[in-house]
Amino acid sequence: MPLPADPLPAVPCSTAARERQDPMLGTAPPQRRFLLVEADGGWGFGGFPELPLPEDVKDEVVARADAVGARVMLVRRPGRHSSTVCSLRAWCVVDTTAPAGGRVTWGTWAYPAELLGALDRLEELASGGGNGSPASSQARDEPLVLVCTHGKKDPCCAVRGRPVAQALARRWPEETWECSHTGGDRFAANVLLLPDGATYGGLDVETALAAVEAHRRGEPGTAYLRGAVGWPRPVQAAVVAVHDQLGPLPWGSVRPAGTAPAVAGAGEVAATTVTLGLEDGRRVAVDVTEHRRPEARLTCRTAGASRSQVPVPGQVRVLD
Repeated sequence: MPLPADPLPAVPCSTAARERQDPMLGTAPPQRRFLLVEADGGWGFGGFPELPLPEDVKDEVVARADAVGARVMLVRRPGRHSSTVCSLRAWCVVDTTAPAGGRVTWGTWAYPAELLGALDRLEELASGGGNGSPASSQARDEPLVLVCTHGKKDPCCAVRGRPVAQALARRWPEETWECSHTGGDRFAANVLLLPDGATYGGLDVETALAAVEAHRRGEPGTAYLRGAVGWPRPVQAAVVAVHDQLGPLPWGSVRPAGTAPAVAGAGEVAATTVTLGLEDGRRVAVDVTEHRRPEARLTCRTAGASRSQVPVPGQVRVLD
C-alpha cells in the first residue's frame, strides 16, 4: 500500500490535537482479540499486509483473523530494526474476552506458513476453547505493554512513541513491545495494555510511566485513558466515567451490562444510557451523549479535514 501523496501538515497532528484539546474518550481499538506478529525492521504504511511474505499466507491470516474479530498488529522490541524476517520470531494471540482477565498465548515462526498455527489458536479461543493449544505454543497470562511507533502510518507515532517505548522497556523489559497502528494517531504516544484492553493516549515519558505503574497497581487513572478495547464509544466512555467518579477501582471491576437509547438533546448526535455492574455488587448507569467536533485534520497523512464524533458521559448514578 503506497504512502498518501498529500504533504505532511506544518503542525503535526498530535501537536494540533493537544492545542485543540481533542477528547480521547471512546477511541480504543474496536477489536477484542489480537494477533501480534513479531517483525523487525521498518514497517510499511499498511503494516502486516506489506510484509515480504507470500500473498496467499497474508490473505489467509487477515481473513481468518477478521472472521473472529481480531486485529493483526506487528510488534518488535524497542530499538531493534533489523530487516530480517526469516529467522525465528514470536507470535502472540490475545483474547481479552476470556475469563479471569483474558488469555495470552505465545508461539514462534520461522517460515510464513507457521503463522497459521497462531490462527488455529485464535479460532480455538474465539470458539470458547482454551485447554488445548498447538504444540509449538505456550499460554502465559503475563501483561503486555504495547507502544505504537508506526512512523510510516503517521510520523507522530514514531516521534512521540519511541521515547515512551524505550522508557517503558527500561522499566518493564520483558513486557514492553513497539507495535504497529493502534488508531488515534493524533493521541500519540499511545499505549495499549493487554490482555486488560486498557488504552492510554496523549502520553510522554513521564506520564506513560506513571499511567502504566498506576494501572498495574490496580488504581488506573483517567486523565490519559482513551477507553477499553472492543466496546462501542458510549460504553467506553461510561467505563472511564465510573473509574473517574467512583475510583480508584481495579481494572476489570467495572463490567458493561447493557445499553439503551436515550433522547438526544439539542446539539447532540445521539444519546445512550449505559448500565454497568461493579465487583462489589452495585449496578450503576451513565447517560452518554455524542457530539460532532469541528472539522480538523485528524492525522498527518490524511488529506483535508473531517469531523470526529465524541462521547460525553454524565454523572454516574447508583441503581442498587
